[in-house]
Amino acid sequence: MKTATFILTLLTLISALRILIGPTIWDRLLGLNLVTSKIVIIMIFFASMTQQTYILDTALVYALCSFTGIIFISVYLNRKGRFKEGEDDNND
Repeated sequence: MKTATFILTLLTLISALRILIGPTIWDRLLGLNLVTSKIVIIMIFFASMTQQTYILDTALVYALCSFTGIIFISVYLNRKGRFKEGEDDNND
Protein backbone atom coordinates (compact mmCIF):
# COMPACT_ATOMS: atom_id res chain seq x y z
CA MET A 1 0.00 0.00 0.00
CA LYS A 2 2.87 2.37 0.77
CA THR A 3 4.43 1.59 -2.61
CA ALA A 4 1.19 2.48 -4.38
CA THR A 5 1.01 5.74 -2.45
CA PHE A 6 4.60 6.55 -3.38
CA ILE A 7 3.94 5.79 -7.06
CA LEU A 8 0.81 7.95 -7.01
CA THR A 9 2.76 10.77 -5.41
CA LEU A 10 5.37 10.53 -8.16
CA LEU A 11 2.64 10.52 -10.81
CA THR A 12 1.07 13.57 -9.17
CA LEU A 13 4.35 15.45 -9.44
CA ILE A 14 4.69 14.41 -13.08
CA SER A 15 1.13 15.57 -13.71
CA ALA A 16 1.99 18.89 -12.10
CA LEU A 17 4.51 19.36 -14.89
CA ARG A 18 1.58 19.42 -17.32
CA ILE A 19 0.34 22.51 -15.47
CA LEU A 20 3.71 24.22 -15.85
CA ILE A 21 4.62 23.08 -19.37
CA GLY A 22 1.16 23.01 -20.97
CA PRO A 23 1.21 25.12 -24.13
CA THR A 24 -2.51 25.94 -23.89
CA ILE A 25 -4.78 26.81 -21.00
CA TRP A 26 -6.76 23.63 -21.70
CA ASP A 27 -3.63 21.52 -21.14
CA ARG A 28 -3.08 23.28 -17.84
CA LEU A 29 -6.68 22.67 -16.84
CA LEU A 30 -6.30 18.99 -17.71
CA GLY A 31 -3.15 18.86 -15.59
CA LEU A 32 -4.99 20.44 -12.67
CA ASN A 33 -7.74 17.86 -13.03
CA LEU A 34 -5.14 15.05 -13.04
CA VAL A 35 -3.43 16.39 -9.93
CA THR A 36 -6.64 16.81 -7.93
CA SER A 37 -7.92 13.34 -8.83
CA LYS A 38 -4.63 11.75 -7.80
CA ILE A 39 -4.69 13.68 -4.52
CA VAL A 40 -8.15 12.25 -3.83
CA ILE A 41 -6.84 8.72 -4.46
CA ILE A 42 -3.87 9.35 -2.15
CA MET A 43 -6.29 10.57 0.53
CA ILE A 44 -8.35 7.38 0.15
CA PHE A 45 -5.22 5.22 0.43
CA PHE A 46 -4.14 7.15 3.52
CA ALA A 47 -7.59 6.70 5.08
CA SER A 48 -7.49 2.95 4.51
CA MET A 49 -3.94 2.65 5.89
CA THR A 50 -4.71 4.58 9.08
CA GLN A 51 -8.30 3.31 9.52
CA GLN A 52 -9.59 6.87 9.93
CA THR A 53 -12.91 7.17 8.15
CA TYR A 54 -13.29 10.94 8.46
CA ILE A 55 -10.55 11.31 5.84
CA LEU A 56 -12.90 9.65 3.34
CA ASP A 57 -15.43 12.42 3.99
CA THR A 58 -12.71 14.99 3.43
CA ALA A 59 -11.68 13.27 0.18
CA LEU A 60 -15.29 13.28 -1.03
CA VAL A 61 -15.71 16.99 -0.29
CA TYR A 62 -12.36 17.75 -1.95
CA ALA A 63 -13.37 15.77 -5.05
CA LEU A 64 -16.70 17.57 -5.31
CA CYS A 65 -15.08 20.99 -4.90
CA SER A 66 -12.43 20.10 -7.45
CA PHE A 67 -15.02 18.91 -9.98
CA THR A 68 -17.14 22.03 -9.49
CA GLY A 69 -14.11 24.29 -9.78
CA ILE A 70 -12.92 22.63 -13.00
CA ILE A 71 -16.40 22.99 -14.51
CA PHE A 72 -16.62 26.68 -13.57
CA ILE A 73 -13.14 27.43 -14.89
CA SER A 74 -13.79 25.63 -18.18
CA VAL A 75 -17.11 27.44 -18.71
CA TYR A 76 -15.43 30.76 -17.92
CA LEU A 77 -12.62 30.06 -20.37
CA ASN A 78 -15.02 28.79 -23.02
CA ARG A 79 -16.93 32.09 -22.83
CA LYS A 80 -13.61 33.96 -23.20
CA GLY A 81 -13.76 35.59 -19.79
CA ARG A 82 -17.38 36.75 -19.88
CA PHE A 83 -19.51 35.91 -16.88
CA LYS A 84 -22.83 36.21 -18.68
CA GLU A 85 -23.76 34.59 -21.97
CA GLY A 86 -25.07 37.77 -23.63
CA GLU A 87 -22.32 40.25 -22.67
CA ASP A 88 -20.87 42.41 -25.41
CA ASP A 89 -17.16 42.47 -26.16
CA ASN A 90 -17.25 46.30 -26.23
CA ASN A 91 -18.23 46.87 -22.61
CA ASP A 92 -15.70 49.17 -20.97
